[in-house]
Amino acid sequence: HMMYLADAEIDHGAFNWFFGSSVLEYAKFFTEAYITGLEHEDEVGDMLWGDGLPTSNIQERKWSQYIEASARLIRAAETGVPYFADAARGQVERRTKHFYSTLPPDVYVKANRAEWVELHTRLNGGRPVPEDKQLPYFFDEAADWCKPRA
Repeated sequence: HMMYLADAEIDHGAFNWFFGSSVLEYAKFFTEAYITGLEHEDEVGDMLWGDGLPTSNIQERKWSQYIEASARLIRAAETGVPYFADAARGQVERRTKHFYSTLPPDVYVKANRAEWVELHTRLNGGRPVPEDKQLPYFFDEAADWCKPRA
């Protein structure tokens, strides 16, 4: 949990973006982006491989650069280029549907809570830590946050 939070801070909130820490989700989005480039090159080619794009060495790449690039592509919907925003929205909808069908939020929270307890045990040399001595767990109600809004 702490490394997850620390990593997000180290790389400018990377885990708060729609593909989070998932290389697979990132690859899905950019695959769609490149297919869009091939299908609509006249319309989006410069956005994907034009001369004005920033470059960096592969060894210096960060999640925040991929996030910035995807945000720029998604914002193109504001100027009448919907392909990238549609791809991101569809990806999130598919992942959400899959998540709910394989690991409902209440089950996830229970498993996450158990890992929280296990983390305290590990940090305490393998000895269980009484609940009142553990750091607060703020996500007991998280399953309710995932319920559809009326």
